[in-house]
Amino acid sequence: MGMEEKRMHELGIVLSIADKVLEIAKENDLTEIKAITMQIGEISSVIPDYLQKCFPAAVERSPLFEGTELKIEILPARYLCHVCGESFSLEEFKEAEGCPYCKEKQLLEMLTGRECFIKNIEAY
Repeated sequence: MGMEEKRMHELGIVLSIADKVLEIAKENDLTEIKAITMQIGEISSVIPDYLQKCFPAAVERSPLFEGTELKIEILPARYLCHVCGESFSLEEFKEAEGCPYCKEKQLLEMLTGRECFIKNIEAY
């Protein structure tokens, strides 16, 4: 995927977020969206910088977004080993080339790291 295609991916995500937030705002009679906090997994296909750069397109969707801040939290990638039951970080996985506790390479499950969702909406 080229850089322009990647930005189009994030633009679609931003517009989808805006639509969801507007839906929530309407359901709750909100008049101002102060901030939207997104959680994005460390190895998600979403690039946080691109998401920030595309956010002005969401602002154009509604006056509710005037002055809205987009906050992004990165969720670290974590794995679970189904052999020894231990969990570990992506960095530990890379260093050990598998489970850092028992060296298992196959029976591993990713617990977190690919997410992309709205964590919080600060609004009035």
